[in-house]
Amino acid sequence: MGGGVCYDKAKWHYDGDFPPELPPSQGFVHTGMFISWLAGRNLLADGLAADAEALRGRHQTGAQVFEAWGGVLTSDMLTAEGNAFARHYYASEMGGGEYLNDYFNLFDDLPSFYHVPDTWDSAVRVAGLIDERYAEWQAGR
Repeated sequence: MGGGVCYDKAKWHYDGDFPPELPPSQGFVHTGMFISWLAGRNLLADGLAADAEALRGRHQTGAQVFEAWGGVLTSDMLTAEGNAFARHYYASEMGGGEYLNDYFNLFDDLPSFYHVPDTWDSAVRVAGLIDERYAEWQAGR
């Protein structure tokens, strides 16, 4: 895994405009939240079934899984449906997507989206928002 269209790389974040007071692991959180949502909706590729189950069972956070994947999320890691939605909603190296704007607005009381705690409470908030966007996207197909 790790080929195809690259949706995100943690390195783009913690090597970029990243708050110096935070550990690099915070660069994995926002994508990890999206990965957790994908796992909960069975939109990860079959080859990632063990990781999906670890996320659904809350044995690992999305950030922990994303870090174990080398901080890379690519199209071959998702189902066809997952890819169609990710191309629409999640920012990629090709641009586009509203996920980061939504994510930041959901946590606009924090100094940056990198400050969001890697907790299941945060993941539940994010999942609720993604569920809304997914339903809108499905209705418009």
